[in-house]
Amino acid sequence: MPVAAQAGRAAAVLVLQPVNGGWKEGVQALVAELLTTGHELNVRAVDVQSPEQLQPALQSAVAQLGASAGVSVTRAADTATALLCRRGASSCEKIEVDVADGELSRSRLALAVVERLRPIDLPATQVRPAPSAPPAVTPSPVDRSVRTDFDVGRFRAWLGGGIVLSSGTATPISWLSGSFGAVLSAPWGLEVSVSGSPLAGSADSAAGSLSLRAFEAVGFATFEPFAWRRFGLCLGLGGGSLHLRERASPGPGFDGFSDRATVAVVSARVRLLHRVGPVYWGLMSDPGMLLPALKVRAGGSTLLRIGRPWVTLQATLGVAL
Repeated sequence: MPVAAQAGRAAAVLVLQPVNGGWKEGVQALVAELLTTGHELNVRAVDVQSPEQLQPALQSAVAQLGASAGVSVTRAADTATALLCRRGASSCEKIEVDVADGELSRSRLALAVVERLRPIDLPATQVRPAPSAPPAVTPSPVDRSVRTDFDVGRFRAWLGGGIVLSSGTATPISWLSGSFGAVLSAPWGLEVSVSGSPLAGSADSAAGSLSLRAFEAVGFATFEPFAWRRFGLCLGLGGGSLHLRERASPGPGFDGFSDRATVAVVSARVRLLHRVGPVYWGLMSDPGMLLPALKVRAGGSTLLRIGRPWVTLQATLGVAL
């Protein structure tokens, strides 16, 4: 039974460039050829430690992005290898080319990859020869933009430790925190954090001293203005609630009462981070204030105002999930 074949629409292709062992010139030649042939591209960098890790990383990135295929180009001595993984395929195809003759061989490798990516549609029904030439079809506009995304991890969990500096306190309050962040649509995301003081801080006044312990739950909307392969910056703005417990040690002539209070906290977040594989090291500061400020009163007058401002300083350790 005769069949007819025609070129299908050029699909989205992921070009995954290894940070270690990649071939910059070969990737540039491949990207140029794919753009010329009307493919939609997504170029991403990946940090892999060995060639054996490249195939599963490429297959995972293709599935996550929803691209029709993914390509990664590496070079060892005078041999270049293009790894071509199609969506839904259990194995990837390897294309090897001798690249001793420079630019010509780079073009030859790019053409070999594009040739294998050329889509063909085969109708399931019989097609009879048409008596005349079919009408010309105006091609749809092709998006030739190249978007570069770095693999910064869509989900991250953090543990942190440090201190709280607050108005009205005589010594810093120790601070431990745990948080979970998600990148919803780069560079925007969300992060929730739960924190507390394992050791009490203190506040002194003419009426005596207070032993303070606090517990906090805060949510942030985050923005990452840049995410390089090794370093990044995360900014956040949000709020939540803070529960403070105090135990009073009255001075001469005063009576002391222990108390507790829950107030709102409004806070910003600044985190500098350094990535080593899936692990992140960071320094973080959360400047904010308590609403309303917690007041310590004695004899009808206010002696201390706690939480204007309320600033946490922490070292953090995170992992990409």
